[in-house]
Amino acid sequence: MRPRHHEGALKVAFVIPYFYPAWQYGGQPRSAYELARALVCRGHDVTVLTTDSGGSSRLDVSGKGRRQVDGINVTYYRNVSNRMAYRYRVFWPPELFRELRVQLSGCELLHIHELRSTISVAAYSAARQLALPFVISTHGGLRHLGRKGIKRIYDILWGRSMLRRAQAIIAISPVEEADARQMGVPESHIRCITNAVSPADYQVAELGTFRRRFGLNEERLILFLGRLHRIKGVDLAIRALQKVAASREGIMLVIAGPDDGEERSLRQLVADLKLTDRVVFTGFLDHSAKLQALTDCEFLVVPSRSEVFAISAIEALLLEKPVLLSSACGLHPLPGPDSGVMLFRSEDVEHLTKQLLVMLSDSRWRSNASAGREFVRREFQPSKMAEQAERIYGEILR
Repeated sequence: MRPRHHEGALKVAFVIPYFYPAWQYGGQPRSAYELARALVCRGHDVTVLTTDSGGSSRLDVSGKGRRQVDGINVTYYRNVSNRMAYRYRVFWPPELFRELRVQLSGCELLHIHELRSTISVAAYSAARQLALPFVISTHGGLRHLGRKGIKRIYDILWGRSMLRRAQAIIAISPVEEADARQMGVPESHIRCITNAVSPADYQVAELGTFRRRFGLNEERLILFLGRLHRIKGVDLAIRALQKVAASREGIMLVIAGPDDGEERSLRQLVADLKLTDRVVFTGFLDHSAKLQALTDCEFLVVPSRSEVFAISAIEALLLEKPVLLSSACGLHPLPGPDSGVMLFRSEDVEHLTKQLLVMLSDSRWRSNASAGREFVRREFQPSKMAEQAERIYGEILR
């Protein structure tokens, strides 16, 4: 075992294609950041090796790209093409590839975030050369959803070998644990580290700020937060809105998130259904603007066709907003109706419409969401996330 920098502390490296503040990539960078920050708070030494892609644009990390982020040692390496990184998920940072073995040589354990990535392959290769134990967090990436042929080829070349040789595969919900079993990962190698968010980062914004910014007056706002990708099911929410609008006035659907290949078709669907006065596209919202949107909305809708952990749901509950959640979403432990969370059957527009109308009609959902905030504060604490990681890392190193 490699020496630790002080008694009881671990020296851990994260390798991930995108990291703080690359929030356009969704929940993965947020999950990795919260875990790294929580581990540092508990006295561990965490190094993160990542790239400069922030989404549609590069992060501002001039010079060598080395930063201290909340005590985390982060090095951002430049991608050859940010467009290839964001649009096609092809990350190519030559300097990272050259320095990887040197950067990992002083660590006790490697935590690879994302299974299918050029960076993950490089980290896997370096770990084997260094005889460095490693774990993999797949962040919902085990299923062959989209680009199925490419993913199958990747798995033949690297993916299945990585899953087989990892000391542990980290799942974030029972849904992902089942995905790992279907990929042939032995039960003994599957561990769970639940996602977490810091309640201090989620405070109610000034009421009306979001409305004023987008010219929304007295409308009742239903909010979607997430990437505009088919898997996120925004088209289902739009079709349900058409049915709701037939009997309800003053209802608006706010679609907030970066384009991930679906925005043009979604805008066309809105036009075809004659809903242009009922839908607003905001594009990506930074953290401050996201809090403003959550403050001003009635509730959050999460219509995903597949999602291993709906992190936007616990963000909404922290602001005491009810959540209408697809049954295809993993969220564990799952808050119930008494905590402001209502389920609808995945891809069932009629059932989604019915549940939207119930939530719009019954004010008790808002008071239930107050209990939801306490549920999230209790069940999704960053310190609990770090404790789970410590146990897993410790078992492996022993």
